[in-house]
Amino acid sequence: MQRFSNSLGFMARMGLAGLVVMASVAGCEGDVATTSTGSGGSVKCGNAVVEGDEACDDGNDVSGDGCEADCSYSCDNSTPETGNVKCDDGNWCNGPETCSDAHVCTPGQNADDGTSCGNGQICIAGACLADICGDGYVNAIEECDDGNMMDGDGCDSCQFSCVSDDPTRNCSNVDPCMGTTCDDATHTCGNPIGDGDVCALASVCVGGACSPTVCGDGVQHLGEACDDGNTVDGDGCQADCTLLPSGSVCGNGMREAGEHCDDSNTTNLDGCDSACKFEHVQRATWLKLQFGTEAPFCPVNQLGGAISAAAQGQIQGSIDMGVQNGSISVLFKTLGLDDASGKADPKVEVGVLAGSPVMGAMYDGTSDLDWWYTISQLSIDANRNPLDKLVGYVSASTLHAGPGNLTLAINFAGTPATLRMSGARLTASIGAVSTPLMSAGTTPGHLASENLDPALQTYASTGQPEDTGAGKLCGNVGATSLDKVPIPADLASGGQLACDQGYTVQNSLLDVIVGGCNVFGIVSVISPTQPDQVDSSAPVAGAGGPYTLVANGMTKIVDGCRDANNQSVDFATCLEAAAYSSYFKFASGRVIGK
Repeated sequence: MQRFSNSLGFMARMGLAGLVVMASVAGCEGDVATTSTGSGGSVKCGNAVVEGDEACDDGNDVSGDGCEADCSYSCDNSTPETGNVKCDDGNWCNGPETCSDAHVCTPGQNADDGTSCGNGQICIAGACLADICGDGYVNAIEECDDGNMMDGDGCDSCQFSCVSDDPTRNCSNVDPCMGTTCDDATHTCGNPIGDGDVCALASVCVGGACSPTVCGDGVQHLGEACDDGNTVDGDGCQADCTLLPSGSVCGNGMREAGEHCDDSNTTNLDGCDSACKFEHVQRATWLKLQFGTEAPFCPVNQLGGAISAAAQGQIQGSIDMGVQNGSISVLFKTLGLDDASGKADPKVEVGVLAGSPVMGAMYDGTSDLDWWYTISQLSIDANRNPLDKLVGYVSASTLHAGPGNLTLAINFAGTPATLRMSGARLTASIGAVSTPLMSAGTTPGHLASENLDPALQTYASTGQPEDTGAGKLCGNVGATSLDKVPIPADLASGGQLACDQGYTVQNSLLDVIVGGCNVFGIVSVISPTQPDQVDSSAPVAGAGGPYTLVANGMTKIVDGCRDANNQSVDFATCLEAAAYSSYFKFASGRVIGK
C-alpha cells in the first residue's frame, strides 16, 4: 500500500488550500466537497473528499456548518426526525429552528419579551427565564414592573406607589407639603403645597414639612395680622398676633379703615356682620344623595346603600325639586376667613344653617347668586351665629372642615326630613372671585345702606355641579332623627308604591329602613338595614354598638335594641347613639343671609 508523507510538497498544499477556498466560497449553498471517482484506498473523514459512506466532507471538524465532524449532515430534510426535529433546541422562546436545503439549522425568530414560556417563566431576549419583580414585565401578581427597585417612582416592589381609591395607598399618610393627591396615571403622590401655604388646621408648610403656626416666632403666618417675635401686649402687636384696634367704629354707618362694610348696626346675618366684615354665606344649589361609597373620604354609606335602584330616582328627584324651588336650602357660613378669595386660611369655622328664600318672580334655586335668604331661628344662637359649626381650614383653594355635628334639612321622597349628623366632614374646592352684586332695594344683591367696599371681591361658589368636581359631605345620620321622619306617603298602605310589609301612617322612615320595603311582591325599594355607626357624643347603651334595632312584629314600629353583645338595652339611649353612615355631594353659590 502506498504511504503518504506527513509533509506535503508546496504544490500539493496549494492544491489542497484551493479546494478549501473553493468550498468556502460555495458556502452560501452549504458545504461542498469533492466526490471521489476513484476506487480503492481507505476512507478518511475530513479530507474534503466525499468517500465511501460519507454524506459529506467539508474538510473540517466544525459542527453545525452543514457537515458534522463525522461527515454526516448537520440536518437532513429527508425525514422529519433528521430535519426540523433534529434542529429543535427545545427552547420555545427563540422560535422554531428549521433545516435548510444546505443542511444547516436556521435559527427561528425570538418570541416577544415577556411572553410566557410556562412554569411561571417568561421569554427575555430569546431565553426562558424566571419571571421576577424588577425584570420589567408585569405578571399576574404584579400591578407594575418598571425594571428597578426604587420606591416612590410610581411602582414600589411591583405594586403601584399610590392608588386614589385605596385608603392604604392614597397618599393620605404623606406630608401634604410633599404631596397628597395620587395621580392615577403615574401612580405618584403629587400636588405638593408650597412653603408658607396652609397645609392643615393652624399649620403651614415650612421647609417641605407641615408645621404648626406659632405666634411669637417672628414670622407672620397666614391668619396672623402681625408677629414681632414675642407674646407681649401693648407693643403694637398683641400677644395673640393681632393688631391693636384702630379708631374705626363698627356700626356708625360709615365704612372706615379695616371694615368691609358698615350697615349702621352690629347684627350678624344681615349682609354685614357684627364686626363690619363681609359675610361669606353659601347655599347648596346642587345636592345629590349618594348611593355608593368613595374611599378614602367616604368609605361607608349605610343609608344610601339601603336604597335600591328602583327608588333612587324618585328620592333624588324630590331633592332636586326642593333645591330648585327653595324648600331645601342648606346654607354654610364660613367664619374667621381672612382671605376673601378663599385661597388659604389656617383656621376657619363652617357654620351650617337652614333658611328659606325671599321669593321673587325670577327665583331659581339652582342659580341664585347673591339672593336673599331668611335664616331659620332654629339654626342660630342669640347673637345670630350658627349653632352647628365645623372647625376647618382652607388650603390651595380647597375647604376642609370637620368632624363635628350638624343638622341637614332636606326632603326625602316628598317628606321633609331633618337629619342630625354626627362625625360630619366636608371638603370642597373654592371657585373664582367676583364682585358681590348690588341691590336696587330688593333681592338679589347688597343694599346701598350696607356701604359695601366696591373693590371687594369674594369667592362666588364651592364645588362643581357634577360628579367628579363636587364637594363632599359625609356624616352619620342619627337613628333618632330618622325615627322622627314620617313614612313617605307613597310607601304607606294606600300609597302608589305601598310596601308589601304593610306600613301605616303610624310608621316612621326608620321603621321602613330597618324592616325594608318591597312592592308588587318582587321589587325591592329599600333593603332591611341596621345602623353601622355610633354617635360618640351620645351616652352608651349597654356594651355599646354596633346596635341592632328590633321592630314590633305587628305594628312594624322599631321599639327595641340590642347592643354589641346581643343584649337588650334601654331603647331611648340606644336610639340616640345608633347612626347610619351617609354621603352627599354638593355645589354651592354665594347668597346673602337676612
